[in-house]
Amino acid sequence: MIEPATLITAIVAIVAAIFGSTGFWQWMSDRSKGGVRASIDALRKDIDKMKISEDEREAKNARRRILRFNDELLRKVDHSKEYFDDILSDVDTYEEYCENHHGFQNGKAVMAIENIRRCYRLCVEEDKFL
Repeated sequence: MIEPATLITAIVAIVAAIFGSTGFWQWMSDRSKGGVRASIDALRKDIDKMKISEDEREAKNARRRILRFNDELLRKVDHSKEYFDDILSDVDTYEEYCENHHGFQNGKAVMAIENIRRCYRLCVEEDKFL
């Protein structure tokens, strides 16, 4: 039976004879760099997909908050100016996403947004914030 150390030494000697002393390591390095580069490219694509998914999720969450806030207005629930400002920030986020993503269904909150803006103007004019 051949000792493992002897076998490894023989394999290294054969590889060195075929590739030269540094050629094998250069070949291995080139192979691993290509693999690493491909892995990095795949990770970049995955991160881009996650970013797109996160942006859409944030737009949907903003729309959900807009619709909930409008429901409260329709039930005559009073709100502070700060809460209005926060919702109007959601409106900006939502509208910007819709403007930049034409395939996104954006007709779901149009009336709610109009009502929120109308109520905001009314609260400003009549000083009706909480």
